[in-house]
Amino acid sequence: MSSPIPEGSELSHRIWSAASQHVAVFARATSTSSLPSPSPTSPANPNDKQGLGIVNFLTALGVAVAIFSAQLTLFALLRNKLARIFKPKTYLVPERERTDSPPRNLIPMIRTLVLYRDRDVINKCGLDAYFFLRYLKTLLVIFIPICLVVLPILIPINYVGGRGHNIDFDGRNRSSSAQSSQTPTGLDTLAWGNISPQKTSRYTAHLVMAILVVIWVCTVFFFELRVYIKIRQDYLTSAEHRLRASATTVLVNSIPKKWLSEEALRGLFDVFPGGIRNIWLNRDLTLLLDKISHRDNIHKQLESAETELIQTVKKAQLKQQKAQEKKTRRTLHLGALTKKEQAARDAEKDAEADRSARVESGTDAGQSQDVPHTIDAGVRESRMDSRGRDHSREHSSKSTEERSTPLRTVGAGLKGVAGAAGKASRGLNDAIATSNGFMELNPAAPVSHNQNTSSPPAVNSLDMPRSNSPEGSLLTASSQKATKRPHGAGHSMENTVRKLDNIEDMYVNESPKFWQFWKPPPGSYASPVPQGDGAASDDAKDASVWKQLKNAVPFLGSKEEEFKYDEAYESEYKIDMDTDAVWTRYIKKGRRPTHRLPLFGVDWLFGVPLISKKVDTIYWCRQELARLNLEIEVDQKHPERFPLMNSAFIQFNHQIAAHMACQSIIHHLPKHMAPRMNEISPRDVQWGNMAIGWWQEWVRTFVVVAIVMAMCILWSVPVGWTAALGQADSLLRTGDWFKSIEKSKALANIVKAISGVLPAAILALLLFLVPLIFGFLAGFQGAKTGSQKSEFVQIYYFVFLFVQVFLVVSIASFVFKTLGQFVDNVKELSSVTYVLNILAKNLPSAAIYFFSYMILQALSTSSGTLLQVGTLFMWFIMAPVLDSTARNKWTRNTSLNQVNWGAVFPVYTNFACIGIIYCVIAPLISIFAVITFSLLWLAQRYAMLYVNRFEVDTGGVLYPRAINQTFTGLYFMELCLAGLFLIVVDGNGNRTCTIQGVIMIVVCILTVWYQVMLNKAFSPLFRYLPTTFEDEAVLRDEAFQRAQDIRFGLVQEEDGTCADADADADVQEVDKAPKISVDNKDVESNDLEKDRPDGSHQLFKPVRQVGTWAKAGGRQVETWARGGGHQLRKLKEMNDNSKAAQYRRQRRKKDLEAQRAIGAALYGGMHDDIEDLTPSERDALTQHAFLHFALRARRPTVWIPRDDVGVSDDEIRRTHAFSKHIWISNDGTALDSKTRVVYGKNPPDFSEVDIINL
Repeated sequence: MSSPIPEGSELSHRIWSAASQHVAVFARATSTSSLPSPSPTSPANPNDKQGLGIVNFLTALGVAVAIFSAQLTLFALLRNKLARIFKPKTYLVPERERTDSPPRNLIPMIRTLVLYRDRDVINKCGLDAYFFLRYLKTLLVIFIPICLVVLPILIPINYVGGRGHNIDFDGRNRSSSAQSSQTPTGLDTLAWGNISPQKTSRYTAHLVMAILVVIWVCTVFFFELRVYIKIRQDYLTSAEHRLRASATTVLVNSIPKKWLSEEALRGLFDVFPGGIRNIWLNRDLTLLLDKISHRDNIHKQLESAETELIQTVKKAQLKQQKAQEKKTRRTLHLGALTKKEQAARDAEKDAEADRSARVESGTDAGQSQDVPHTIDAGVRESRMDSRGRDHSREHSSKSTEERSTPLRTVGAGLKGVAGAAGKASRGLNDAIATSNGFMELNPAAPVSHNQNTSSPPAVNSLDMPRSNSPEGSLLTASSQKATKRPHGAGHSMENTVRKLDNIEDMYVNESPKFWQFWKPPPGSYASPVPQGDGAASDDAKDASVWKQLKNAVPFLGSKEEEFKYDEAYESEYKIDMDTDAVWTRYIKKGRRPTHRLPLFGVDWLFGVPLISKKVDTIYWCRQELARLNLEIEVDQKHPERFPLMNSAFIQFNHQIAAHMACQSIIHHLPKHMAPRMNEISPRDVQWGNMAIGWWQEWVRTFVVVAIVMAMCILWSVPVGWTAALGQADSLLRTGDWFKSIEKSKALANIVKAISGVLPAAILALLLFLVPLIFGFLAGFQGAKTGSQKSEFVQIYYFVFLFVQVFLVVSIASFVFKTLGQFVDNVKELSSVTYVLNILAKNLPSAAIYFFSYMILQALSTSSGTLLQVGTLFMWFIMAPVLDSTARNKWTRNTSLNQVNWGAVFPVYTNFACIGIIYCVIAPLISIFAVITFSLLWLAQRYAMLYVNRFEVDTGGVLYPRAINQTFTGLYFMELCLAGLFLIVVDGNGNRTCTIQGVIMIVVCILTVWYQVMLNKAFSPLFRYLPTTFEDEAVLRDEAFQRAQDIRFGLVQEEDGTCADADADADVQEVDKAPKISVDNKDVESNDLEKDRPDGSHQLFKPVRQVGTWAKAGGRQVETWARGGGHQLRKLKEMNDNSKAAQYRRQRRKKDLEAQRAIGAALYGGMHDDIEDLTPSERDALTQHAFLHFALRARRPTVWIPRDDVGVSDDEIRRTHAFSKHIWISNDGTALDSKTRVVYGKNPPDFSEVDIINL
């Protein structure tokens, strides 16, 4: 799957968040910069200048709140006007993922977010999004009781009768004595270090509170893991999920060669209940993947060059036309056109572009294979492939009506041009109407929901043993023979056994020599023999010893034989034949797009002027694209040319069989046929890594671990340097090198201000790069799925963050205190005991830094998440510059923000660890933790429901790891408290808290034991299902199938009276639950339902409820299916028809029509979920779910805009004359009055099958 153009820039968002923090830090620095500094000769103390006055803290916090308020105000003003930015999931996603539009007002919107049902979050966003939000909620459950219990007890104990009482410390009364400099001031007076040496017995309260915190956190984690297992089991055993190929498919790695055949694997794995449905053997298609990747780049380059040529010619034609018109008007003594006349002319041209973009008869050439635009076409294609008809596929071109998509049907109602993303000078209202080149649709144009759906065939009431269907399996003749039962009982899902001709073959009769100690004694059973003819192993046996050794050694294997392909283009076609081309009438040859070839022919290198060859982009890309298309299609028809890899996808008929296969010991030798992974989505497979062998993965793992360790060490240098910049004030007072700067008050104030801004900026940039690097390392290591990559990033990114943000910052603040003692401080760090002593002494005073860090992160990140600064920047600034082709604009418009969960979880886990570590040492941090996680929970919940889209889901496996990583905070809290207890001395210098320190060490040991036992009990259920759920899941399948039969009209209702009663009961339930759609329902959502051209407000939502409520037992499913939309019509009668509502509806009608047009055009009438398909259709599409992407890649379309000059049609004609292996089309796109590209349809190579998550 090609990577879409990024819709939003995460870097832009992080830079904006960092800038927001910088302003607050700058205010804090400037508020303290005018204070007099102590004498340079005063002794430097680690706790010196650590006290932070509450006035200064509130000043910095006030600036942060102001930034938060500004961003929140902008969000409140823009979110109802820029629906594409702030709520695209209400219309720009498939129907099953859409959410009702949130209320217009801010307070009702917050109430909607809070009351949104968790089950709906799971259905709309997936388990990963739900468990992330649940993790934030879990942290609130942890810290709110700590705020209510620990904070009121420890703060009075720390402050009353303590060493310092000056909370409002501002530095004006600083004493130069060492004793005064060590007295806690500011917010430090509320922390651990303020207790007087004469009252060390008070530390017993800290011990009790720490033990209570540990018990509370461990208890919460226990119940959270239980809830996680329950929710995951419910999700995996739901009828909707069990329909997917991912629920029953297992990826098996490290398969021995003699077992590497379909017959052998089928005979081995059919011991599990239900038998096997499909087997996909993976081949090393690296060369083919490289060709496809190269073709994609050439295709985009040709598309861009053709579009540039058409636009250049059109501009030249307009220039000539303008000059000719000016001359004519001068001859006729007429003045220049007025603005009104020019606007009318532009409107006429835009209307013509509209007609060109939505016309059904666009020019098309070079389509050698039918793209399955609809489900029916995809099913037919899959069935033909499964029957071995790849070479007999019909190549006759179909009419436009036969291969029309819902977009083409809706196109008859297009009106107006939305245009490209507006310029800033056009004002906000123009920007609001922007849809990045999408042509608006006529709301009155009808769209039939089932326009491309044939009548569903009869199906069984339970979709389980589908392999009995003639289209339910990929059995070849040899595989059918291999799976027959010994006594000729025919095909069965029971276990099959190979035929034994000679019983002596079961034993090893060879007597080993006395020195052959590695061989078993005679009479032992022979190693298991796979079923089938064993062709894979026979080839290896026939090879010579040298050849076998050569093939076994990496980089010495036999080379693939080069295959000679036919000529891909007409060799007689000359460039000189283009002398009569249309473009020659307006521009010279030198104005055609050109580029330089990469150095040495290496694709990833760039061209160098005066060295690299300069070529005409269109002619060169035509030749390369034709060649690659031909070679790829030939290779796809002959996959046997590529060697088999030692892995395969095995799909079972029953879900429980897949989970049993993952937990069983499959092979009799260690590390064979392992690891095995289940719950893999076809979209999530990293096909480029499927060819990585076991020895490569081992070597790469070693390299990656070394790189990660080096990063943790080397990154400490720049991170520590940022800490040094933060200590600029101390350096100015103590460093001899900076005396000149310290003497200048203005210069010193500037340095102090920069020291508050620059460290945060550099740290944000350094931390932004880390997850990107870790993601690359995960792919380099050989992660087979995106879920594996996310787990890799989560593990190492958390370790990195905790080391850098917590440990390094805490230690570096001491190391860089005084530049003169820097070398001595670094030498001291070689002792582990000294490092622990530093942490114990610096932790209380360093808490102030984390106060600011957490609250600033909360305010800036939450408001930045709502404002979508990066998306705004990319959409309105970068999109008009980068998106020049119709495909670029279509991709930008249809690609929503994606979330990298592996990089998101560790950030908040690190926050949690910091909060837990300081909850007893500096109890005030619990308040900031509650504020932080509350704001982030609301902001992230909004983004999950209305902004971000989640196409791939790990199944929530990151959640238990996040909980286990949070134990790190407990361990460090216990160890640090133990260290603090052990260094407490009374007024006489005696250590009085040794017992408390020993108790904390014991508590730490018990916590480790608790976590080990907790994982030992729960970890088997983190990924796999127990057998007890299978019977219940079958019952849910039956209920779901009955509802589907009623929905498709295959079964008549048995009891209408009962159905009506159940329907009324369900309406009452709906009246209570979805407050978001009744009490707080937005006018926008009412309009979208009322005016939706395809009437999907009556069809889609009952269909969605079928899938959502089936797992509740079936009754609600049946009643909603029988209701026929009556319930929603009843709800709709409750809409507010007041004059104010009518006014708002009228005011926003244009924006709503644009949203409705895009949503209906892209997804209207499409079967967007697998549950919308009949069992036979699911079987047919599932047969190719895990077929290698390289074998499924289709020929791309060169999608160019139409123009009234004729250049587009002429280019299509000449391209087709040059080669029959290039598909080029201008259907559905045109140029407007300003020569901008607009589109009104999906690309010609778009397939409805691609949006279904199999």
